Amino acid sequence: MIAKKIYWRCNSGHYFDSVNCPFDGWTSDELAELSVAVKKLGHCDDLSILMLRNAGVSERALQQAIVVEFGSKDAVFDAILPDLLVVKGETLKVH
Repeated sequence: MIAKKIYWRCNSGHYFDSVNCPFDGWTSDELAELSVAVKKLGHCDDLSILMLRNAGVSERALQQAIVVEFGSKDAVFDAILPDLLVVKGETLKVH
């Protein structure tokens, strides 16, 4: 079964689904806003950024959000700490 999950980004580049970053404890008003909206939406097969926007989430908060679609619920994680990104063919160190 496919599973979708919304994550948000902290100022250190970590992605997670709680109000505080599990790696460094960082939080913001936007993260609290996203957390409340996701809890209100509950489990939904068409989870999307548009759905969050339609629920009244601010554009500033949406800029920190991503939706990830997993092939199964077993593949879902709570947080991720990317070290490297490739953007337009260039490898960039996140930190």
